[in-house]
Amino acid sequence: MKKIYDIDFAALSGVKKSEFIYAFQKMAQESFADDPFEVTINAQLLIFTRWWNSYCLMAPDNPAPKILDIIMEKLWDYQQGTVEQSDFVHFANCVDAVSIEIATGHTEKMNEDEAYYDFKAEHFWNWDGSYDLFLINVSYIFYEISEHEIDWNGVSEMLDSDIADLKVPFFEDMDDEPNCTAVVQERRFQEIYSTPTFCQVIALLQKDMRTALEGKPMAELREIYQNEYLFSPEECARVTDDWL
Repeated sequence: MKKIYDIDFAALSGVKKSEFIYAFQKMAQESFADDPFEVTINAQLLIFTRWWNSYCLMAPDNPAPKILDIIMEKLWDYQQGTVEQSDFVHFANCVDAVSIEIATGHTEKMNEDEAYYDFKAEHFWNWDGSYDLFLINVSYIFYEISEHEIDWNGVSEMLDSDIADLKVPFFEDMDDEPNCTAVVQERRFQEIYSTPTFCQVIALLQKDMRTALEGKPMAELREIYQNEYLFSPEECARVTDDWL
């Protein structure tokens, strides 16, 4: 069976493209099952870094919340071994508590420690709900690190619920589909998965996976990935505050 990063996604039929996306999480887990834990985390970090480099350029008149930059930097610091384990765990718990509240409205986790409320007051006072999905899905990496358990859920959810559902139709200028029957929805997603933009999204994701497997030093990768994008800066400039 081919590894997920070796499959020619663009050459697949519409049905096979859908099957690829539906099985993404399972295929990613199986493809990295024999690789070290840190390599798998690095692959996800490269993917999310590429995505964030583009997302943070959207709606330039409404700058992205600074906390997301801090979150990405903290993940890189940890993977480079430049942050204390105790500091990282505390930060991860804070992010987890706030993310759960944002995702569900529940405050049980927040109520476990006053420090979580302090963290929220310091970093989320100007939070923009447009970035909820990115925050929730990147927070899965903190969970994976803390629990030493890989599930690829954050990448899978972000790919499906935000990139395929929202970003690609925007960049491809696709009209909304008024009829939401299951058959129509499946046909629309096959159309989305077959667009040049979405095929390029998958190609870049696979490139990031292969890059992580090469074992380059994290400091070198961090420098390289300062300038790796999912959508070009020029494309991102098309996004307006109203669209977000």
